[in-house]
Amino acid sequence: MRSVFRDFTDEFFQILTYPKEQWNVFWQKYKQSIDVIEPLMKKQGLSDEEVINIFRKMGRKELDKAYWYRQEIIREFKSEIIGELTKNPDKLQVNRGDYAVYLVCFLGQKPYEFLDSFKGTVIAVDFLYIYLNKDRINPKDLVVEAILNFVSTVPQNTKKADFWVLYDKILTIVTNSNYKTKEEVMQRIVELLSERIDYYNWVGFYLVDNKDKGLLTLGPFVGEPTEHEKIKFGQGICGQAASSKKTFIVGDVTKEENYLSCSPKTKSEIVVPIFDKKGNIVGEIDIDSHQKDAFDQDDKLFLEEIARLITDRFY
Repeated sequence: MRSVFRDFTDEFFQILTYPKEQWNVFWQKYKQSIDVIEPLMKKQGLSDEEVINIFRKMGRKELDKAYWYRQEIIREFKSEIIGELTKNPDKLQVNRGDYAVYLVCFLGQKPYEFLDSFKGTVIAVDFLYIYLNKDRINPKDLVVEAILNFVSTVPQNTKKADFWVLYDKILTIVTNSNYKTKEEVMQRIVELLSERIDYYNWVGFYLVDNKDKGLLTLGPFVGEPTEHEKIKFGQGICGQAASSKKTFIVGDVTKEENYLSCSPKTKSEIVVPIFDKKGNIVGEIDIDSHQKDAFDQDDKLFLEEIARLITDRFY
């Protein structure tokens, strides 16, 4: 089960191990380590240089005080939040599954932001705001306020809730050393996707052939058997995605002249390339649906993240 509340504040205070002149180096690493930081910057219209200048004006002494304040309150603070979520699941709509609270350190200017993603909404609560306003706010009350604000204004999105749960499960599988080969991992992924998403009616992988780099070979899949076990680059939707190195979403396959029919039931398709770490295409995720216009940008982003997980583990 995914965690509704996560604390990422410890990562930020690594800044205190860097000379002030190298805080820009720290910031680049920090952005990479926590995936909500760049969306926060984008939402507030900030550049890296502007962020670093804010921290330099704040100064090492103030950040050091913030660090010790965190050390003083963090254990009780997290316990209170978890207790609140446990005692009031209906009020806080914990089971809706399309949000999570991330406690992060940002600029201390806003208490929290709602960050939309393919998995749902991250409620990013700024610990530096809590520190800078510690004399007038209660940290637990601020988090509860943020959750109530979200659940009362944003309708539930069950699709994104499913994506969130699935992504966490697939991340666990991909990083599990008990799965030795990419074929084992891919088989579990297609099974999960097929079981959980009702409009994912055929789910499979095509992998670049070991001998012919211009050919795709069918890998693990779930669904009706297909006669297209080999597909040349440029041929059909899969071949086009391979040759262009781009994700293809086809809302109505009957309107595609280059479509390779696998089943008369198929109405729409999405194909997502998988790359190695040098940017070479090594395979694809291919999904067919019996519904027209089944796939949207959330499916695209979700499946591209799955492809990246596979790249990180195997390529």
